[in-house]
Amino acid sequence: MDVTEYLGADIYVVVDCDDLGKVIVRTAVESEVGAGDHLGLQFHANKLHFSDANGHFVLLS
Repeated sequence: MDVTEYLGADIYVVVDCDDLGKVIVRTAVESEVGAGDHLGLQFHANKLHFSDANGHFVLLS
């Protein structure tokens, strides 16, 4: 994990996923994550959001 950003009730975490690239993950403020931690990720398909290289959201069909 590279960066954590506290935003009230949530923490946004930038996770380096090697070949996949960097992924931004939103988690609860109670999560005890810190820079340099190794994380296991589990995704809920209905809560994923994708953006292109310019930061524009990509709609999936």
